Amino acid sequence: MPPIQFALDNDEFEGRSMMPWFSYKVSMPVRPLPGLAAREHVRTKRLVLRPFVASDLEAFHELRSREETQVGSMARGRAARDLDESRRQLAQLQENHGQTHWYFGAFTQADDELVGEVGLPDCVTMARSGWPEAEVLVKKEYWRQGYGTEMVNAWLSSWFGLPREIRRHQLFPIATGWQEPGAELIDGVGFGWEESNAAASAFFPKVLSADGAVFAEGFFEEFDQRDGREPQVVRWNGIIRNNPNGLEAYKRAEEDDKIDEGQSGGGMRG
Repeated sequence: MPPIQFALDNDEFEGRSMMPWFSYKVSMPVRPLPGLAAREHVRTKRLVLRPFVASDLEAFHELRSREETQVGSMARGRAARDLDESRRQLAQLQENHGQTHWYFGAFTQADDELVGEVGLPDCVTMARSGWPEAEVLVKKEYWRQGYGTEMVNAWLSSWFGLPREIRRHQLFPIATGWQEPGAELIDGVGFGWEESNAAASAFFPKVLSADGAVFAEGFFEEFDQRDGREPQVVRWNGIIRNNPNGLEAYKRAEEDDKIDEGQSGGGMRG
C-alpha cells in the first residue's frame, strides 16, 4: 500500500481542534513502561543507546548547548541557556518521569562520548495526531558518518520490541487515512522536521523509507510556539513509520493469554 498523504496548511491544522478524534484498536506498548533501570541498553556497531542518568549532566549540557543541533528540536528549537536549564531538562528524563518518555542518549562504545539523543520525549500527550513523535539530534562533528542511521534503526528496534497489547486509542483521523472509527490499526511513530532544514530533509526520507514501512507522509503548518522562537507559521514535513511487526502477533498473544487464563481458571474451579 502506498503511504497516506497529508497536507495541512495552518488554518486546516488549527481547525483540527474542532474536529472529533476517533477511537481505534491500536497495538500499543503495555503500560506501565519498563522503568529506566529495566531498559536494556541497545548496541550497534559503534554505539550504545541507554537512558540518561544524573551523572551525564556535563555531557548532556554540552549537547543541549549546541545551537546547530538543538535548533532542529520540535520540542525546544533552541540551545539551553545555561547549566541550570540543562539540569532541569535532564531531570525530566529521570526515573520519576520514566512513564512519560522512551528517550536515550547515544554514546560511542569506544570512549563513551555522547554523540546525540533519540527517542520519544512524550509518550502521553501526543497532541498533534495521537501518534508519538520522535526526535533525533546528532552532534555536528558526527554528521554524514552514518551515526544518525544507527541511532534511528536501533531506537526503532527498541520501541517496537516492547511488549504490546491491542487497546482503544484516540487518533486524529487524517493520520489514519480516514479509516472508520473502531478499525484495527498498526501503531506508528512520527518524525518531523522543518521544511527549511536541508540536512533533515535529505536524512529522514532516506532512512525511514528504506524498507517501505511508511504509513503516512506529508506536511502540516502551525504557529511556532517554541520558547525563544518568533511566533510565525512554520511548516513541518513529517513521516509516520509503521510497526513492522504488524497486528497478528499481538492478536495471537492476546488469544493465548485468554486461553491460559481459562485453563488456569478451570483448574481452580475443579
